[in-house]
Amino acid sequence: MASAGTGKTFTLTNKLAGLLARGVAPERVLAATFTRQAAGEIRERLLTRIASAAEDKAAAADLSEHAGVSLDT
Repeated sequence: MASAGTGKTFTLTNKLAGLLARGVAPERVLAATFTRQAAGEIRERLLTRIASAAEDKAAAADLSEHAGVSLDT
């Protein structure tokens, strides 16, 4: 738990992206939050970051660095 604006969603999406990049099946991952709105925001940010990384080398490098994985960029 942390205050608004401290990077919780950013950190969580990085961790989720790292797990997925390492081959962990999405159905094996549990990310808990307090509201459906927050869950939707996390999902949206994760999908946006992955899509951006697929289209842009700079975005891929950024996601790779923050997720702690090597992505073929």
